[in-house]
Amino acid sequence: MTKESTVTEQIAKIESTFLGREDHGIMTAMLHVTYGGSGQGLGGYTLDSPTGDSDRRRSGTAYGMEWVIRAMDACGVDSWEKIAGRTIIVYKDGDERNGKVIGFGPLPTERGTPFMFDSMAFES
Repeated sequence: MTKESTVTEQIAKIESTFLGREDHGIMTAMLHVTYGGSGQGLGGYTLDSPTGDSDRRRSGTAYGMEWVIRAMDACGVDSWEKIAGRTIIVYKDGDERNGKVIGFGPLPTERGTPFMFDSMAFES
């Protein structure tokens, strides 16, 4: 985020989640949200890393587990399965329509802790 940037907030409903291996075998997590007319995916970060000489063999990372925990905490839930259906605030760098998603958190009246993506250092 640059100094000139403005963080905007947009209310969204989580329609569905994905936690698993994408088509290249990389472990990832995604929250599919709707803004009531448009939507997008939040996440898509790599939650594992290659092991050995082959990219096909992968191992989980502390970063990946922390990402899952923080996503659940941001939604105020104690299991991944309870995330779908939650209403959250999506934080964007820039305007609501074109800004890059930089995190998400609970509504002010809900329990949970905001999760800003740049608060985590990527480690493989």
